[in-house]
Amino acid sequence: MRTTLITPEAQPTLAWRNGGGLTRQIVRVGPETGYAWRASLARVDQDGPFSAFPEHRRLLTLIDGGPLTLEYPGGMQLDVAPRLKPHALPEGEPPYARIGEAAASVFNLIYDPLQVQAQLLPRPLVGGMVFFDTAATDWLIYLLSGEAELRLGEQHQWLGPFHGLLLEGDGSAARAVLNGGGEVVLAKLTRG
Repeated sequence: MRTTLITPEAQPTLAWRNGGGLTRQIVRVGPETGYAWRASLARVDQDGPFSAFPEHRRLLTLIDGGPLTLEYPGGMQLDVAPRLKPHALPEGEPPYARIGEAAASVFNLIYDPLQVQAQLLPRPLVGGMVFFDTAATDWLIYLLSGEAELRLGEQHQWLGPFHGLLLEGDGSAARAVLNGGGEVVLAKLTRG
């Protein structure tokens, strides 16, 4: 299992083209176009359209603020609530976002279903979690609050708020143990 630390300083923040918010890119796997998957934090500052990601699917969860409602052509609405509940956005036309009293922050996982299958697992971190090394399965660990330590053999890695850690499975049968307290978003990506 290979590990890559993603510090807050290594996560570039970009303004949206429509001026409606900001995106902090945590990690992108693959080239600029045609990437396999991408994880980011987005802050929605005002009502407006979401970007389209052709040939990709999108999972998200509310991290802070809101409320946030996504309106789709044809009248369907998705309330992105409660906090830390994962939502799979419908395929097709992108939604129009409406925020409530405050800007809404969401964790986004955008992936190409022809390259990977994805799960988004936001949760409290209380005590320990074990990640078994499985070939073709990667994990992104993203700490929202608190602190944690990942142990993999003799390797120890500390994580604080907004630190990410990418675990790339290679089938070595290793196991990594994450211990700590706070809130964490896990993304499980299965290649192939």
